[in-house]
Amino acid sequence: MRTRITDKNMFLSLFIFLFIFSCSESEEEINLGNNFYYIPFQEIIFDVTSFGGNGIYQLKNNEKIPVVLSNIDKYKYNSEFIIIKQIFDMEQTSLLIENMIFLPKTYFTYDKNYILLNENFLSKLDTSKDNSIYSQTFTHQLLENTSSIQKMKTNKENYYIIEKKNLKINGPLTKNEFKEIKKNLEINLSFE
Repeated sequence: MRTRITDKNMFLSLFIFLFIFSCSESEEEINLGNNFYYIPFQEIIFDVTSFGGNGIYQLKNNEKIPVVLSNIDKYKYNSEFIIIKQIFDMEQTSLLIENMIFLPKTYFTYDKNYILLNENFLSKLDTSKDNSIYSQTFTHQLLENTSSIQKMKTNKENYYIIEKKNLKINGPLTKNEFKEIKKNLEINLSFE
C-alpha cells in the first residue's frame, strides 16, 4: 500500500513539474549591451500592465525605459549599434504610453530623451482625474498630436539605429533614411 502511494506521489510530482515547465514559454529578455534589452511579450508584464507587445528598452536605475515601441519585427546588434525594424502597433503603443503616464514606475518609465511625445500636450495632463476613460482619451489625443507617433503610423514599417556609446536613437526612419544613416555610420549589420 505504501509503495502505491509513493508511486502516485512521484507520478503526480512529475506531472506537475512537466506542466509547469511546459507553461513557461515566455522568452527571456535579451541583453543587447550597454543596458539595452530586447523584451519579448511576457505574460507577467501583460498581467501587471495589460501591455502585450515587445520592444527595446534601456535599464537605468532599475527602471525599464522604452526606447523603441512595439512591434519589433527584427533586430541585430554588435558592440556599437543596434538596428531595428519595427512594424508599428498603435494599440500596444497606446497601452504602453498610457501605462507610463498614468501608472508611472509601475513597470515602465517614460523618458523624453528616448520617446518623443508632444511635451506641450503632455503638460495639459490633469492628474486629479483618475479614471480609465480620461486616461484612454488623453493618451489617444496625445498620440494624435505627437509627430513621431504619426510618422510611425504613416510608415507602418519603421527603422531605428541605436548608437549605444552615445545613447542616441535614430528613428523612426523610412527604409531609405535608414540605409543612408547606416552607410554614413559605417554599420556592418544587416537583417539577413
